[in-house]
Amino acid sequence: MQLIISPEHRTKYFLEKQKSGVVYKITNLLDNKFYIGSSANLIKRYYTHISNIRANKQTCTKLIRAVRKHKEENFKFEIVEECAIDNLLEREQYFLDTLKPHYNIALIAGSNLGIKRSKEVKLNKSVSQKEKWQDVDYRKEHLENLSKNWKLGASHKNAKLTDADVIKIKKELKKGLLPKQVADNLNLSYYSIKDIHRGKTWKHIVI
Repeated sequence: MQLIISPEHRTKYFLEKQKSGVVYKITNLLDNKFYIGSSANLIKRYYTHISNIRANKQTCTKLIRAVRKHKEENFKFEIVEECAIDNLLEREQYFLDTLKPHYNIALIAGSNLGIKRSKEVKLNKSVSQKEKWQDVDYRKEHLENLSKNWKLGASHKNAKLTDADVIKIKKELKKGLLPKQVADNLNLSYYSIKDIHRGKTWKHIVI
């Protein structure tokens, strides 16, 4: 996905990793259909979109289907407006209403940022989980899923990398390259490589 931002914004958000409210737009260069979003952390949101697209996540499904159909190189990611974080949802809603994007499923700006669940909601969720746990089939399936998640490396059910991929990544990191550089060189998810670099994943492979 082409990142179309000014040198100043690239320095601000990707090198200095500053945070502020940003409304952004992802456009299909083939038919000009687009998606509107907002974030208080632009670099994280950019790489999250890329990661979700490559993993075919069930989120922003219209956008992901379009990118997978028309290829990443035919989409551009650009900043529409910078604003205070407190005004972020208001500004996102303005652009949702005025531009009428094609790929947004929900046309109401929303975010979990700063929202705390009430005690009543937490209690209801707890009661619901306890009731589900009484069901033998639910309990069996839940435990089976947990056992799958305990597997290491390529055996993990959500693994997108092979042992050979990780060896290549660790060799590149050992040369002194940053995770972002390795991600760009190998066309892989920045966050996957960052987790490997920090020792959070694939710890069993040592270079």
